[in-house]
Amino acid sequence: MLLRPHHLLCLQNFSGHGYNPAFTWHLSGMLHTLHMNPETAVTLVCGCDDLCKACPHHQNGVCRSAAKTAKLDADVLTAAGLSADDSGTWASFAAAARSILHGAAFHQICACCEWYPLCRRNGG
Repeated sequence: MLLRPHHLLCLQNFSGHGYNPAFTWHLSGMLHTLHMNPETAVTLVCGCDDLCKACPHHQNGVCRSAAKTAKLDADVLTAAGLSADDSGTWASFAAAARSILHGAAFHQICACCEWYPLCRRNGG
């Protein structure tokens, strides 16, 4: 599975209340798969990933929020001590995401996210 670094936060925080029904459905299914199979191999990518196909900001193969999410991706990688193209299991990346979410950097990172409404459950 391919994931952008900031999607670690989206998946980790997902509360089922996204504003786009198609994206919410897709994210719910992906999250269920990862929770049922925590050893799923995941690779962090700088370009589009498995969530992009359902994202309303991704049209005709182009991400309309690429500049914003590139900054967000960089902040997440820095906070987690990871690098682009890192590979691992979902369990290991979920642990990294939890460490970000419980740190002081969480609000600064999450407030920039296109999917900010998904994070409200954790005080985003």
